[in-house]
Amino acid sequence: MGKYQQEWKLMLQKEEAFKDWKIRSSGGDLLIRVPEDTDMDVLKMQFSDLIGPLAALIKSPKTSLKFYVGTTTEADFIFTLN
Repeated sequence: MGKYQQEWKLMLQKEEAFKDWKIRSSGGDLLIRVPEDTDMDVLKMQFSDLIGPLAALIKSPKTSLKFYVGTTTEADFIFTLN
């Protein structure tokens, strides 16, 4: 796991708003499982706004990172951070 990916994972895990999210790494990506009652259409539209404030706190050099987000082991959507 790269340092950039590690920082994102730690930031998301520390954030109270995401306490119900299960976050793990896979290769160079992050896999995020959210509670089953999550409205995935709304989350998809608001995802960048939700994680955006954390981006300024990441100190590692930026690399491309994919967030696979879903309520099950299958991703409902993929968010790519370039």
